Amino acid sequence: MAAEDNVGIWGVFTTEDAFDGVEGPSRWRYWFDAQLRYFDIGSGINTYQLRPGIGYTISDNMVAHAGYMYVHARNGAGRTVTEDRLWQQLTWNIARWSHGTLSMRARVQQRSVSTGDDIGWQFQYLVKYVRPLGSTDNLDLIFSVEPFFILQDTDWGAESGLSQNRTAIGLGWKLSPSLAIETGYLNQYIFVDDAEDLVNHLGVVNVKLKF
Repeated sequence: MAAEDNVGIWGVFTTEDAFDGVEGPSRWRYWFDAQLRYFDIGSGINTYQLRPGIGYTISDNMVAHAGYMYVHARNGAGRTVTEDRLWQQLTWNIARWSHGTLSMRARVQQRSVSTGDDIGWQFQYLVKYVRPLGSTDNLDLIFSVEPFFILQDTDWGAESGLSQNRTAIGLGWKLSPSLAIETGYLNQYIFVDDAEDLVNHLGVVNVKLKF
């Protein structure tokens, strides 16, 4: 099926770590990310989002988070749509493979959009592989795949089924114990019923900071 291709840029800031406890790191964790997304450069289509959350370390390999997310989006005609979401996720490291780490993240979101009354449920499943490059462990190769599934139709246009897939490849630099930068290419394939699918070719820069 034919697809429409666009080029864009995403900028991301992420901070996530354990709170300080009486005798070392607590099991409780904080999460915050802020994103600015430009689609189809020059068209005026952009999105920004803010996502705070709280987490709990279940085991050495598993962490649960939950929180709130605010989304503000503008299309090429200048129309804005706002969205409030609740989200819950479970992240775990499942294996060491070829000198790298394979991890997974399952996230569920409940979406409330300003153009409709229904609450939309969405599920997304991330598989991520990180492999150190060189001998210093300061540079990583990162590869991930993340399909998105809409769980029911809504009055604001969501249709149940596989809605998009994101495939990313890039590099991560550990600049200090508290600061890292990840940059690379993200292919966002959006499935559209009764029209051309949409493919966004995106350059992504993610600044990760621990306080």
